[in-house]
Amino acid sequence: MGWSMLEDKNHGSKSRLYLVQPTEEYKDKILNFKKEFFESGDTLYGTENLQHMSSFEEWLLKVYNNRYEETVEPGKAPSYEFMAIREWDRTLIGMINLRYNLKKEMYLYYGNIGYCVRKTERRKGYAAEMLRLTLLEAKTIGLNQVLLTVDNDNQASISTMKKNGAILENEVPYNGKITQRYWIKCE
Repeated sequence: MGWSMLEDKNHGSKSRLYLVQPTEEYKDKILNFKKEFFESGDTLYGTENLQHMSSFEEWLLKVYNNRYEETVEPGKAPSYEFMAIREWDRTLIGMINLRYNLKKEMYLYYGNIGYCVRKTERRKGYAAEMLRLTLLEAKTIGLNQVLLTVDNDNQASISTMKKNGAILENEVPYNGKITQRYWIKCE
């Protein structure tokens, strides 16, 4: 998986951030991550619906099955789930989902990538770096560009996408809000 050097403001040095796919080995980290989001009232975007899974094992099986066209949930696009781990302390910083072969609704409103960063690690540049590393993964599976969508009032996510070269294509109404659709080249 991809590696990155990112300035760690709290430790005054560069720290490595890398992407890894979830396995049983990360169960405690993932459940702790889920708990933090639940306690803060945030939504776990880009996590294969982790917030609604009754067990870790059920979620992990879903993550595995959704990698392949033959076993993906009906109406969903096949996808790869990644965890962004900070090397120096092995903290699970965020999760990011890379979807391919988008179905119609996913193409219009969800896009190829969804992500979230734990509240305690926001505003440190991690989301932009996670997205950059995922763009490298997208290239390895044959995507030349990816579509990302965002509510038009989510300035933090818009900024994250623009740091990675996102170009606004259009805006569409969705669920009582305005969704912006951005394209990013996988270079």
